Amino acid sequence: MATSRSSLPRRRAGFTLIEVMVVLVIMGVMATGLTLGLDSLRGRDTEQALKRLRLVLEASADRASVRGRPIAIEFLPDGYRFSALDPDDNWRPLIDPPVFAERPLPGGLAWLGLRLDGQPDVAAPRLQFGTQPPEYELRVATPTGEARFTGKPSGEVILTLPGRQAS
Repeated sequence: MATSRSSLPRRRAGFTLIEVMVVLVIMGVMATGLTLGLDSLRGRDTEQALKRLRLVLEASADRASVRGRPIAIEFLPDGYRFSALDPDDNWRPLIDPPVFAERPLPGGLAWLGLRLDGQPDVAAPRLQFGTQPPEYELRVATPTGEARFTGKPSGEVILTLPGRQAS
């Protein structure tokens, strides 16, 4: 006996409400994971920028000491740049090697102050390295608190990140 097509239940094209809800939940979980991942990368960028600045400060002290010519770092509102004293006693931008090129501060970072040799904060933040590295404390605001760079007479720079021990 043959059944006619009209007596079979017809399946309608489309998605059920449950299928749509499952897809929306999966998309929500993926969006949350992506957002958390990007926030963690942003925090890592900030930390990497602070560590890079620590190394460049140490390199500046070493270069000034070895070459016997002063090097200065100027703290701009949105970044920092280096200059060197040329033989004619004029300050010139230092761009070679590229480690001394002008750099912007990543989002969320801001200069808080520079203290030289235990004195009050310097009004025009500029740190100068000569044959003897200065003692200083540079404070930087980060999204998680205040970071501190402490420059020692040996040229070593100690970075203290918010909520962590010095490194």
